[in-house]
Amino acid sequence: MGAKNVPFASHEVRWFFEGAVAQYPVLKKWFETFAPIEMKGDLGPPVWTGRLGGEPDVYLLLPGADDMGIKWREGNFQIKGRVASLGVQSFCGRFQGQVERWVRWSYAGMPEAYRNLFLDGKADGLVRVSVGKTRALRKISVDTYNGSALEVDPKSFIDRGINFELTDLEVAGKHYCTLAFEAYPDDSGMHAAFTRVVEAFLGGLMGIDLGVENSMGYPEWLFRISPGS
Repeated sequence: MGAKNVPFASHEVRWFFEGAVAQYPVLKKWFETFAPIEMKGDLGPPVWTGRLGGEPDVYLLLPGADDMGIKWREGNFQIKGRVASLGVQSFCGRFQGQVERWVRWSYAGMPEAYRNLFLDGKADGLVRVSVGKTRALRKISVDTYNGSALEVDPKSFIDRGINFELTDLEVAGKHYCTLAFEAYPDDSGMHAAFTRVVEAFLGGLMGIDLGVENSMGYPEWLFRISPGS
């Protein structure tokens, strides 16, 4: 069995909204155009990837466990667990979000029995939620020693940085979207860099409410919107 099982540790904040990205033109324009950090070359506008109505991510919910995400994504079995909640953090004096630490493991080439866990009708009593996603990603490389930051091509590999994403979501025919900042690796030098970058971007966002009531990780959000979970 081929496996990609190096754990990926991250430090992140995320917000969810009812309705698709198109219903928030101010949010979409800000995400696609606001550039408070120097860019490496001409990056052009963010590219939207994935397709609502295409192959979804399928989550397997554990009863009462909003700290654990188990999903099947593009042929990979992924497990993501929250290892710490850092509490509510204020950004720019007008936004608030739950900042959390997560670790993710990803495995490819899993036996068919594991894939079957994510198929309706294959295992009675399990709660599965299919989530269609279309995502736009921006990537910031950071140097935690001198405090510098540089926006780079989202396809480039960096070992220290922050993913800044806006994602359209579809669950059971309903549309949502999510905005997130994900910093990695999660070590002692990353929190200050994370805060600087998040505030640099959010400083240009007006007319959108980012509050603690809509800030959470995917597992908690799925429990909130999925009846019977």
